[in-house]
Amino acid sequence: MTKKIICVWIGTFKLEDKLYKNYLNFDYENEVEPESEFGKDAELEYFDEDFMESWWFNKLELDKLTEYKEDLLDSEYFFDELITELKNKDLTNRNSILFLFGENGEYPTNEMLFEYNGMKKNNKPIEFVFRKEYEPK
Repeated sequence: MTKKIICVWIGTFKLEDKLYKNYLNFDYENEVEPESEFGKDAELEYFDEDFMESWWFNKLELDKLTEYKEDLLDSEYFFDELITELKNKDLTNRNSILFLFGENGEYPTNEMLFEYNGMKKNNKPIEFVFRKEYEPK
């Protein structure tokens, strides 16, 4: 049976461009091991960026997030729990949210997320906030 997983980070970036062009973009100069600032900060040695979704807002607000729920893959399996978790966080200076999906099974991707326990360092522009395993029906 295929299991899926979602990991979520919230972040603070001065400009939308900083998030997309600088932070999430992979540096392919190092062809042996291309990496992104996000990967380094999240302490993920490798991940498949094709299974990432990221949203930038002027200000991260729960009602705004909820408006986009239907646009998010498999949201019915985790979204309400994510919102509950975010209610316990200080979102005052946050303006972005990053979703990374993984699965094991016939076509595994980002399987390392099943072992992921968050970030050891907290002085980063992102904060790890949520992880959930689920089995799609």
